[in-house]
Amino acid sequence: MAEEGSAQAGMISTGQACRLLMLTEARLRQLAGMGYFPKAVKGKYPLVAVVQGYIRFLKDEERRTSKVQAESGLKAARQREVELRIAEREGRLVEMADVEAIVTHIFGKFRANLDGVPASVTRDRELREAIAKGINECFARSEKAFRDACEAIRAGRDPIGAADKNDA
Repeated sequence: MAEEGSAQAGMISTGQACRLLMLTEARLRQLAGMGYFPKAVKGKYPLVAVVQGYIRFLKDEERRTSKVQAESGLKAARQREVELRIAEREGRLVEMADVEAIVTHIFGKFRANLDGVPASVTRDRELREAIAKGINECFARSEKAFRDACEAIRAGRDPIGAADKNDA
């Protein structure tokens, strides 16, 4: 009889186990069925086995959750990479270096075309210099606006807003 009392000392009722672990009876039975702790015998569970089994379940669940999150992040990264490749093939995505080279080339051609304007407008040396100075200042502002817009794009900001600041 003393042995029966000491065996009962390490046992808890289903209700006690549910309150201890904050679970429903159905969930408690489900975890026992999954092998995290022994099934109830006459409505009683071994206290230590229930607590240790529930801790083991929580650790397994945490590991599964972090694994799922990692896989989810990897899937999102792969999806983003595929979207970028498609956008590049469709011409909706271009390298910044290519954009800079094209715009710099066009600026150069435009400047070369405007170089002859002062001389074609007037023979007056001072007026020609004033016109050339105005053109050069316009190009300097435009080139700065272009550099600022490129910097804004690289930083993920609005390139138009960056260019508008130079107009003020």
